Amino acid sequence: MIPSFAKNILVADPDQRRSLRAAIILKRLEYNVFVASESAELLRIADYAMPNLILLDLRMPFVGNRTCLEAIRSERGLDPVKVITTADIADEPLLKESLKKGANDFLIRPFGPTGLYRKIQTLTETQPREAPRLRVIFRATVTAGHTARTAYATMISERGVFIRTMNPFEAGTHVLLSLDLPSAKPLVLDGEVIYQVSLNRERFSEPGMGVRFVNLPPEVRMGLKAFIESQLTGDLEPEMMI
Repeated sequence: MIPSFAKNILVADPDQRRSLRAAIILKRLEYNVFVASESAELLRIADYAMPNLILLDLRMPFVGNRTCLEAIRSERGLDPVKVITTADIADEPLLKESLKKGANDFLIRPFGPTGLYRKIQTLTETQPREAPRLRVIFRATVTAGHTARTAYATMISERGVFIRTMNPFEAGTHVLLSLDLPSAKPLVLDGEVIYQVSLNRERFSEPGMGVRFVNLPPEVRMGLKAFIESQLTGDLEPEMMI
């Protein structure tokens, strides 16, 4: 995997069970996460942690006679911080109004990991990803021509997979993938190697190759998306919905 710096996300929500669920999912998506359930705590954490983005529930208590969003936007030092407001469907007019008061985007509950991930990526990355990546280990066989190599995949999304290996194929190589995911039989897909990563002990980079799925049938893409989302949320209690 190409090394990158994890972004800092501050989850601000008076519902502690809901904020805990959001924090767990964001950690699994490899973000650094801070949590605040009170307005003073939100502003204190934002001031010292300087998050890249705040996931702000509109029902957070007022700061004096101001909403939390107004308080955030009144702090000049927090100008670079992106804000996504969240609320139930009944508060959709307030969510739309929040855009005029300094929010960068909003989400209507309930929302899943993919929708949340895409919003965060769009606001915090110069080259945003559309699909969440799941860190998971499973066996994979990669075949190019008459050469087959078995290794372990360590990251997957609905668009591609990272194969950990000291002997990757060259970028641009078309390959056949056999992925030992939890299913009745291995998932066989076409792919193309799009980058290599060499071992670098000083930078702690994982050696291997990134493979993009090619000509992926829509039903397979949807199946991969469902698998990834189930791995991100499956062990969390339904009552902790975000």
